Amino acid sequence: MNPHQEQQAALLNRIAINVEKLNESLEELNKKLVRVNEGNESTVLMAQIWNTYAKSTHIMLEGLGGLQPPE
Repeated sequence: MNPHQEQQAALLNRIAINVEKLNESLEELNKKLVRVNEGNESTVLMAQIWNTYAKSTHIMLEGLGGLQPPE
């Protein structure tokens, strides 16, 4: 093998190793993002419940004539 081929083989080896490390890092990132999204599910649910409650309260107050404009 000539020096040029050896250099190319070494570069290809380094590229392959770095791609493997990148894949491992991306897998770890994806796992952490899944955990973050799972943790946010309860917050999203609570926000939806609160929004529905606020809309219902607003409709009820309008119906009762108890909704006053801000002063």
